[in-house]
Amino acid sequence: MFLETAQGLHDTLRASTIAYSAMVVLFVLSLIFILVVQNGGASTTRRKLKHLRQQGLSTSNMADQYDSQYDAPEGTVTDGPIRIKAINIHPIKSCGPIELNRALLTKTGFMYDRCFALATEMGKNNAAMETKWRFISQRTKPGMSQIRPELWLPHKESDSHDPLVLAGGCLLVKFPDPDTSSWVNRLEAFFHAGNPFAKPEVSCIVPLEPTPTMIDEFKIQLKTFGIHSRDAKGLDMGAIPSVAAALPKLKRYLRIADDQDLTLLRCTPDTLTLTDKNLAPLEHIGTPSVHGYTDQQPININSLSSVHAASALLPPENQPLNALRFRANIWITGAPAFEEENWKRYRILPKGTSIEPRADVAPTVSVVCRTSRCTMPNVNPETGIPSTDNPAQDKKRGKPQPSTTLIQHRTVEDGNKSALGYIGMHCVPEDRCLKKAAEQNAGLYVAVGDEIEVLERGVHLYGSTGNDY
Repeated sequence: MFLETAQGLHDTLRASTIAYSAMVVLFVLSLIFILVVQNGGASTTRRKLKHLRQQGLSTSNMADQYDSQYDAPEGTVTDGPIRIKAINIHPIKSCGPIELNRALLTKTGFMYDRCFALATEMGKNNAAMETKWRFISQRTKPGMSQIRPELWLPHKESDSHDPLVLAGGCLLVKFPDPDTSSWVNRLEAFFHAGNPFAKPEVSCIVPLEPTPTMIDEFKIQLKTFGIHSRDAKGLDMGAIPSVAAALPKLKRYLRIADDQDLTLLRCTPDTLTLTDKNLAPLEHIGTPSVHGYTDQQPININSLSSVHAASALLPPENQPLNALRFRANIWITGAPAFEEENWKRYRILPKGTSIEPRADVAPTVSVVCRTSRCTMPNVNPETGIPSTDNPAQDKKRGKPQPSTTLIQHRTVEDGNKSALGYIGMHCVPEDRCLKKAAEQNAGLYVAVGDEIEVLERGVHLYGSTGNDY
């Protein structure tokens, strides 16, 4: 009896010891996990954003973009109104989009669209070349499609003394970490993404509008750089510590040579570009069109039915065609394919379901020309890898898509000899609606669900207008 009792007590103590040891190990691991997460880069960044609120959608309005309900072949008659399905801005030129339910329309297009650009210094170590900064894009750096900006803005409860609040908010810029990740980075990535296979990211905070204090403290200066054939200027945000710390990794991610400098530029009201081609009539737009770092015009509009029609022309292995390859600001449904190419002016009728305040004004927009495409739509926005069709038996590589198909089927005019087909339309907001909104002391917003009323139709030819107002 005594031996049985002693054995039972021994077994109980042994089990308790094992349980206690397991609890200690679990506690230590939990403590390590908490310390890693709380002191990791992502958590530190989030604390800096505590007085700001992230803008944008968690579920895309384009999630069903491939649905056949948006098929409307060219020349057919459609029932129902033409509606805005989605609104995108691209704060950093040639980088990832931010999708919004509504966006503020300004003289230069949607607020925060293409107001930053990445640029490299050309000819720095070549005595035969003139040293010059030039913008970079997905044309040569397709990985830029994987640079994801987040927009963070102040709200009513924000601390008015917070530096980022004083700067009007910030971009939180994220991109894949090009370096070998430590277990700490992988653990942090897993915690924040909720995915055990999540890859660590690099992030940096970019103030939207550097304050005079920031400009003086970090010695931020204007820099001239080239965008295609024009010179542009912008504040060199690479002087800001958070940006400067991320640039070396961004260079490695984009495979930019070690001896080639990289920086981020910010457009200002004093560095806007006067549009010098495909000019909208002043009788409609009021004053000459200006824009930031867009290639040419303030706004781009495109139709899901047009993308569906182009997709149907692609080789089967390249279907369906992701509309986001075309990087439009406004996506519409309800119009036959390519119907937007006949528009000269349209009005946006407030019909969206948003209850947020907006000016009691219907924005009017002039349509100036087709969008002549380059190689960028070939880049898959989900992977950052350029697409090709299946190669012929005697070829090692396939042809780039969709540009090969667009050249064949969508060279619908000869205004731009270098165009790789045409899809989408360039637009300019008209001053009258902007002035009316200002008189009401309210924002001129465009929202998902708003309807399009076509005011004028006509024929477009790229480059057919004068080059000077």
